[in-house]
Amino acid sequence: MRIPMSWLSELVDHGLSAEELSERLTDAGIKVEAIHRRGAPDADGNLDRFRVGKVLEAGRHPNADRLSLCRVDVGGDEPQQIVCGAPNVATGQTVAVAMPGALLPGFDQPLGVAKLRGIESYGMILSAREIELGEDHDGIMVLDDALVAGSPLAEALPLSETVIELELAANRPDLLGVWGVAREVAAITGAPLKDPDSSTPPAAGRGTIDGYIALQVDASDLCPRYMATVLTDVQVGPSPDWLRVRLEAAGMRAISNVVDVTNYVMLLTGQPLHAFDLDLVDGARIVVRRATDGERIVTLDDVERTLDSSMLAICDAHKPAVIAGVFGAATAEVNDATTRILLEAATFVGPNILATAWGLGLRTESSRRFEKGLSRQLAPVGMAVACRMLVEICGATLVPGVLDAHVAESALAPIRLRHARAAAILAMPAPADRSAEILRSLGCEVIEGPDAHDVVVPFWRSGDLQREIDLIEEVGRHTGFDQIAAELPRIVARAKRTPMQSLRRRLTRLAADLGFSEAITLHFVPGSDADRLQLAADDPRRHVVRLANPLTEDHAVMRRSLVPGLLRAAARNQAHQHPHGALFEVGRTYAPRADGLADEREWLVGLMFGQPGRDHWRAPARTVDLWGAKGVAEALARAAGVRVEVAPASATYGHPVRQGELQTAGAKVGWVGEIHPAVLRSFDVRGPVAVVGLDLHSLLAATPAQRPGFEDLLSVPASTRDLALIVGDAVRSSDLIATARTAGGVLVRDVRLFDRYVGDPVPSGKVSLALRLTIADPGRTLTDDEIDAPVTAVVDALQHEFDAELRA
Repeated sequence: MRIPMSWLSELVDHGLSAEELSERLTDAGIKVEAIHRRGAPDADGNLDRFRVGKVLEAGRHPNADRLSLCRVDVGGDEPQQIVCGAPNVATGQTVAVAMPGALLPGFDQPLGVAKLRGIESYGMILSAREIELGEDHDGIMVLDDALVAGSPLAEALPLSETVIELELAANRPDLLGVWGVAREVAAITGAPLKDPDSSTPPAAGRGTIDGYIALQVDASDLCPRYMATVLTDVQVGPSPDWLRVRLEAAGMRAISNVVDVTNYVMLLTGQPLHAFDLDLVDGARIVVRRATDGERIVTLDDVERTLDSSMLAICDAHKPAVIAGVFGAATAEVNDATTRILLEAATFVGPNILATAWGLGLRTESSRRFEKGLSRQLAPVGMAVACRMLVEICGATLVPGVLDAHVAESALAPIRLRHARAAAILAMPAPADRSAEILRSLGCEVIEGPDAHDVVVPFWRSGDLQREIDLIEEVGRHTGFDQIAAELPRIVARAKRTPMQSLRRRLTRLAADLGFSEAITLHFVPGSDADRLQLAADDPRRHVVRLANPLTEDHAVMRRSLVPGLLRAAARNQAHQHPHGALFEVGRTYAPRADGLADEREWLVGLMFGQPGRDHWRAPARTVDLWGAKGVAEALARAAGVRVEVAPASATYGHPVRQGELQTAGAKVGWVGEIHPAVLRSFDVRGPVAVVGLDLHSLLAATPAQRPGFEDLLSVPASTRDLALIVGDAVRSSDLIATARTAGGVLVRDVRLFDRYVGDPVPSGKVSLALRLTIADPGRTLTDDEIDAPVTAVVDALQHEFDAELRA
């Protein structure tokens, strides 16, 4: 949406530059996409060098057939001599003149005195395109003769215009009109809003509208409101300069005064309009109905289009005249001979207009507005503004009466805005009086209350302000979201990992510690993987989940195994001069189920190829094999608290005699082995390759419910006591240790034998055994008495059980 700043300033005197206004709008959630400058630069008095001129004399250039030599009154003591190349220049015209020193749009240097075919030219008579007031370059602009020669051209034409381009959200159709943007600017800046005159002009035409046209609405479900009025004595011609220039600045091409008025009102209010030549409406009847399948219409761009029964058409008594809300037909187009017009203002169902526009590949300014959903109350506003402009600009006469087929709609119910709720959602204060002020500035009716406001939204915001949260957003937007304090959310974390997540994390870290690099391969794989793995014809892994619309054949099915993806990764590594490596992946496989869904299993698969440790100075060069893979499998299983055994296996993709099934308590938990050479060739991998595969679901099921505990003995000091005991040489040291552990109780953390002696002074048939007791309590430091108590108990037990004597 392009908004000329001069037009916006007529409705709200905000007093901001384009850059300042853009920042304020963007902060309020209305993004300004760009700022465009049109026309002559407004700096260093440049606009003063553009004047209104009167052509006193226009004759043929003596040295050129296509040039005219003109004498132009520009308000000085003497007329200026100007050479002009336009074919339409003539004596007596009022024209736009750029004086020497003027800087034209798109030029780096100011205009100077030029010599054209030997004749000096002191200025330039301008066309519309040269001053960026339009696209017409066939001739010079001819101005109103009432303008005074020498007066500043900027007083007659907007020589310099700044246009802001807005990127609008789909839920804000109210901003598809300058009036709606002005309302928003007034709310943002606090400047008063000047509403355009939307009163209906006097109806002075002959008769009533019923004598000119009849209305029949057969599809009120797609057209809840259709209004029509008639104007006579219309004088079709060019639009006044201000209207044409304003439309061009807003991005629309000027056509004729009648069409330009309808476009102007659409850009102002957001309500699209359509004008018919009443004399070209067959049967003096307008019928709003669904099109029939195959019905054809030639639109204003001279393209024949085919309609269907889902589309709404505005027809005369015999044929479609408009694709409703989208584009008109050439059959009832306003032309230079038109003197009577039928003006339409309607409301159409947005989704139907969108579907029609997309179906025909024909999106227009009109359809872009209707498809977003316009209020039925906007139609009479747009019609009133257009009728007034047609009377003033086109000399039209309004016929009394309006045809209005209107499906009544229920009144908007008040929305309750709770003050406490607003403050909680916005995370900043939301004073009741400020909330009421903001909502009233947006056109809402507010009934204030101590705890809540009851708010009735205006019709132009009824589409997006429907709940309390919508009102809270408006309060936040206009208060400024930058006013919210930057605070971290107060979140109490109570979550913990699931058993599967814990197992996955533990095994992933261990695999990395064992030298594997983690890989992530695609879940979508080629359907030929089963053949490459040499799976048997009846192997259930040939049954796969197929994608309904795969991007390519290489991504046609969901994987049944992680091995092919890792083999492709190994092939890429080897192709890029990395012949050795170890990769692992934790991921899911997908088996089809009868109900159409997939049975998902989570696996950890490790793949080793070449000599993974050969480049390390401390690691011997060793080619991967079954035994290395078996060691990795056992280490991973131990990390899960499971001991695995290897049983014979016969997987078709494995080496015939170098593979095995991983089992625990008779249950299968995985596979280990070397890959068959034929399979390696099919994946372009140089062998040998060893693989470890663990089914994490089966492994988790085999994991003990209670894992071994852990006690911290490092944070408090431990005490040791040594006992040298003389016992019979038939006493076993293991029996001494077991008795000492039992007698010492929980404080004796460890008992070990550290010395054995036979000889003098130990009697014959006896032996001296020395035990070291480690005594500690994890929670505290023990006193001497607390340490002596278990030592005494151990000595007493050994003396009683083994007739032990303490050696002196």
